[in-house]
Amino acid sequence: MIKLKRKLLFSMGIVFAFSMMVSLVPTSILAQEPIYGGTLYTPMGSDADTLNLWTYGTTYDSYILEHIYDSLVQYDVDNVPTPVLCSAWDDDETGEIWTFTLRDNIVWHDGTPFTADDVMFTWELLLNDDTIPRRSWIWDWIDGFTKIDETHVSVDFSYAPGYSDVMLDFATQWIVPKHIWDPITDILAYTNDNPIGCGPFKLAEWEPAQFFRFEAHADYHLDGPYIAEKVVQIVRETEAGYYALSTGDLDVLGGAPPDLVDVAMIDPAIEKHEWLMDYWMYLGLNQRLYPMNIKEFRQAVLTGINRSEIVDVARYGRGLVCPASCSLPYGEYYNPDVRQYDHNVVLANSMLDDLGFLDNIGDDGIREDANGTDLAFELMVSAEYQESIDTARLVKEYMLDIGIDVTVVPVLFDVLWHEIGGDGSQLYNYDWCLLGWVDFWSDIHPNWASWLFNANGNWGSDSKNIPGWSGDPRADVTALCEEIFLTNDEAEKKVLLDEIQVIVAEDLPYLPLNILGGVTLYRVNEFKGWIMGNTVGPDNWESWLNIQLIEPESGPGFLALGAFLTIVVVVGLVRKRRR
Repeated sequence: MIKLKRKLLFSMGIVFAFSMMVSLVPTSILAQEPIYGGTLYTPMGSDADTLNLWTYGTTYDSYILEHIYDSLVQYDVDNVPTPVLCSAWDDDETGEIWTFTLRDNIVWHDGTPFTADDVMFTWELLLNDDTIPRRSWIWDWIDGFTKIDETHVSVDFSYAPGYSDVMLDFATQWIVPKHIWDPITDILAYTNDNPIGCGPFKLAEWEPAQFFRFEAHADYHLDGPYIAEKVVQIVRETEAGYYALSTGDLDVLGGAPPDLVDVAMIDPAIEKHEWLMDYWMYLGLNQRLYPMNIKEFRQAVLTGINRSEIVDVARYGRGLVCPASCSLPYGEYYNPDVRQYDHNVVLANSMLDDLGFLDNIGDDGIREDANGTDLAFELMVSAEYQESIDTARLVKEYMLDIGIDVTVVPVLFDVLWHEIGGDGSQLYNYDWCLLGWVDFWSDIHPNWASWLFNANGNWGSDSKNIPGWSGDPRADVTALCEEIFLTNDEAEKKVLLDEIQVIVAEDLPYLPLNILGGVTLYRVNEFKGWIMGNTVGPDNWESWLNIQLIEPESGPGFLALGAFLTIVVVVGLVRKRRR
């Protein structure tokens, strides 16, 4: 009986020791549960201009706002619509009424519950105020909304829109809290410096021109984020960003030149992701000024530019030459049968000769216009990106070959955006500018052309269109864009888009240069769970929700000591028993 008790006590000791050791193993290892904590550091090339989600204009603004606000639907890295604030959607047999089922247990950053009234408030605000700059065209085609109950809301369109129209132009609209925005009398002037959303992160600190610091939304309704905070550093120079990445002060870095990429890849903690952006660069000639308002002049300028060399030299071989149609050539809506502008110096010079722009004064190699004024222009470019500066300098060289004198003027992006009227200032204080359009979905969305060219829309309007496009071609394209709205026949939409691209390639409201190719470096020694795709780098909304620490930030050392002592005691019992 005594031996039996000793065996029982011995067994209990082993079980206790084992249970102690098991208790010390992090739950994440045993059950593969996420590890919470850590700070993710990502860069941004310039500061945000505004956090007002009704008036923002730049990709920097939208990048910051994307942390804070959520929409009913979010497109994932594979361009598939994913439910966020809603859990499902459906349309009736007419295709005109769409109903969204809202998720439960959503709260705003200030703890106020999210309700169907917030959705209704946001929708009605956009429906009733057509002066909102960030108002999509689709709000002009809505008859009204219905709050069915606390979890179901519907929208009634005046026609049956296409699936992509509803998803991309309507359901991706950020929703705002009614209790914050309803009391505001002038929403366009509101600075929104302390934004309240229900997105994955809450803005905790903003040091202008330095950084944004976000804290994870503790009550976020989707899985994640697992990181405790995210810091967006304003990094204007690639070399500074590379140094920060190499020292671990940044976790991702995009746009590094090949030599820095090669050096970075020596570090086993850094990996590389290559992707093709939904982003194309263009040369904007201010058509409010002579001779930029002459179509043939714009054609001559584009013919004189070696766009392939821009990709190979200024962009390190990353990306593609952008078609004159402004459409992404890998998309289903691309029309290959449009006018091409292959680099041809002889032809470009001949085109300018035919326009009467000759070098008649001083024989200095620079042509004059009909007024005897040199064809001399300033080209404004963002100083934050060396690739863009290098592109502008190549353009300068190409223009000298055809008798046009270009002076490259690098300025901070927010200054550039203001001077060209991109922020609604309507200054248009420029000759030429080098800029890019991003996220216009010409590869998946039949309404991409309206986004850029519709005179009744946002960017195509008189108040916002940067090049100042005008004339019959603009009116024709606008009419075709609105025809596309009114049909759900995909074949008909394709025909109309083909026609738009022919007009655009001939009239050149923008002078498309190149489609950007992305190379992003990211660290893999601290975080895991990065999500990225063919047209998306690792610094994206899905990654923010999914990345997590590889190891806990600190372990329960005192418990480990206890487990060690327990093992020592058990081993002692074993030895004593053997004696």
